[in-house]
Amino acid sequence: MKTEGRKSLLYLLRFAARHPMRTLRRNHGKTISLTGGFGIGQCIGCGAFVAAVVGWLAYQYVTHLT
Repeated sequence: MKTEGRKSLLYLLRFAARHPMRTLRRNHGKTISLTGGFGIGQCIGCGAFVAAVVGWLAYQYVTHLT
């Protein structure tokens, strides 16, 4: 039984390595369907992450100018 699982895992890893965009699209669809859609919480989380990264980059840019 363990060898079947191992073969399946190796097949999935090989497929993911050969077809990264297809794998990302398929997994993204699964994630969205499992969470009940792209909700306001996820939008806020993504926005906060982007704001934090842009803020950090701006801070690094300003500190290097002085």
